[in-house]
Amino acid sequence: MTRTWLHRKNCKNLILFCNGWGMDDRPFRPLTAIKYDVCMFCNYSQLQVDDGVTKNFDEYDQVILIGWSMGVWAGQKIFADLSEKFSRTIAINGTLCPISDRFGIPEKIFDSTLFGFAEKARSKFYRRMCRDKTNLELFLANQPQRTLESQQVELKALRENVDCFSSEKSIYNEIIVADNDRIMPSVNQYRFWGDRRIFNIQGFHFLFYLWQSWDQLLTFDTINK
Repeated sequence: MTRTWLHRKNCKNLILFCNGWGMDDRPFRPLTAIKYDVCMFCNYSQLQVDDGVTKNFDEYDQVILIGWSMGVWAGQKIFADLSEKFSRTIAINGTLCPISDRFGIPEKIFDSTLFGFAEKARSKFYRRMCRDKTNLELFLANQPQRTLESQQVELKALRENVDCFSSEKSIYNEIIVADNDRIMPSVNQYRFWGDRRIFNIQGFHFLFYLWQSWDQLLTFDTINK
């Protein structure tokens, strides 16, 4: 697993961001941060985090966990024992059962992506993830610089290691679901989270360009008001 500081200015507040599969820091460069340091985790070939960040939690007034896509599950695995440290925990377009016909990415689709992974398949994934032309163009201008091999190794590791947790065991208390998610089908997300409070946002699986900053992202509950 890789740890990268997206923003580090000795702010009083910290965001821990568990990224999605196949990603790195590049797609998130357009987002600024004003009141937050932002530390990102990605590449879940191995789920192991050093204590370089967690041992400094007490230096911050607030620590906020954000998981996106496969990072929702990864954040649960990594930080479940530290849930009391977080002032907010936010799941974006993901579940705790991320490879599932009912609650996540349908297994047949996941396996076809894994076993047929190549440049064409990656491009198709990015298109389905972004959907909107403007969203896709900005993403491609900042697309991950991961090799096909590293992405496939991560995908294989996820297939072998991903398990399921019930929503009752979730450390996330705020749930965002985009209404047109073609990667982690929106209907499966609604089914998984059940009667938990869900913030429905018009958008796609990759929706971060709806916001200009991490600060603005944290006000997502005002979007539909």
